[in-house]
Amino acid sequence: MAVSRFSYASINVMDVEAAARHYVHVVGLRETDRDAQGRVYLQAADTQDHHCVILNPAKTAGVEHLGFKVSDPADLDEAAAAVTAYGLPVTRVPAGAVKGQGEGVRFPLPSGQHMVLYYHADKVGYLTGMENPNPVSAHSTPGGRVTHLDHTLISAQNPGDNVKFLTEVLDFSLTEKVVDPAGNTLAAFLTCGHTMHDLAIGPGPDNHFHHMAFGMDSRTEVIHGVDLLKEKAVPALEYGITRHGIAGVTTIYFHDPSGNRNEFYNGAYLAPGAPGWVPPIVWQAEHFPRGAFYYENAVPEAFFAEVT
Repeated sequence: MAVSRFSYASINVMDVEAAARHYVHVVGLRETDRDAQGRVYLQAADTQDHHCVILNPAKTAGVEHLGFKVSDPADLDEAAAAVTAYGLPVTRVPAGAVKGQGEGVRFPLPSGQHMVLYYHADKVGYLTGMENPNPVSAHSTPGGRVTHLDHTLISAQNPGDNVKFLTEVLDFSLTEKVVDPAGNTLAAFLTCGHTMHDLAIGPGPDNHFHHMAFGMDSRTEVIHGVDLLKEKAVPALEYGITRHGIAGVTTIYFHDPSGNRNEFYNGAYLAPGAPGWVPPIVWQAEHFPRGAFYYENAVPEAFFAEVT
């Protein structure tokens, strides 16, 4: 199996125009397309594919599905067979059902959120252009200086069930995990590429969305992002700019107008790039507050309680 990377989040929003303004003028994405269903497609500066975020008009917020790319068209048939053998239902997604995207396979995780695997994406090019580009993005563009969509975190009542499925069926690697005294997994961080996590799983109700994270080039860019959030009065976690003990990244969390949580972040370490090459880092539950928020050594109640 060759799932190569987390590619996009298709999320539900109650006011699609307000959400589009947020993802352009606060997050810093560019709008690349719209479709007949009223969906808005957006992409970050340093990615060529058609979209990294899809906004779906809906009555409630949350995640509609998560998109992951595979390395070869034949991987789709292999994935469909493996997921079916595991006992989860698989649906074929025809080319064009998601605008700018080829055919795919869709299935639920054990915790209920849906994944779509696909191979082809139309190209919109880098923000700086594809011929004789200026290597520095224009700072006159609105929003945060994000370079790419990096990872997502979903909630699950039993995170270990998702870890088992993702590692045994889709060949993800477990990079870090939090365990209780009995050894049960409370949270997990998994990669299918070269960064320490493409998909994380935290404690909470099944079939809910915790956040998606947008990568930035430096800690300085995250500070600029915090200034932007304050200037625009965007609702944010009570911890200002801070640092995770897990991966050591610099981070700030905030919300879009429908309540979906976003993150600006910088500094994750690289993963080995092949499943099972290195053992995962293990955090005991009593040390998790330091792992979650290194400076404060405490987890705000709202951090895991508020999901969409």
